[in-house]
Amino acid sequence: MIYRIEREDIWQKALPSGHYIPDSYESDGFIHCSALEQIVDVANSHYAGRRDLLLLCISQKLLNAQTLWEPSDGLYYPHIYGPLNTSAVVAALPFPCGEDGTFQLPADMPEDTDDFPEEDP
Repeated sequence: MIYRIEREDIWQKALPSGHYIPDSYESDGFIHCSALEQIVDVANSHYAGRRDLLLLCISQKLLNAQTLWEPSDGLYYPHIYGPLNTSAVVAALPFPCGEDGTFQLPADMPEDTDDFPEEDP
């Protein structure tokens, strides 16, 4: 499972089309995502104080686009190279910051599994 933090209104606009492409895709060439253990640090670094966010829980097995794990600041992050098909999102959880403006993982997170796509024999 990989994860994407997004504003709820932007995610809702993407649902009818069946695919999601953030505004940053044109300049970056990929969709930034996180591993489970990176979510809170990314949220606190980039979204402190925000209350209008969702945490998109993405199954890599259901994802149509290629995902590459690439280095940034000494860690490897998952990057999706292509549109995110909304059918790959197994949960879209409310992800507001706490009273102090920082984030914690939602209590109702789906089970994080190693759901990498199967390799061709």
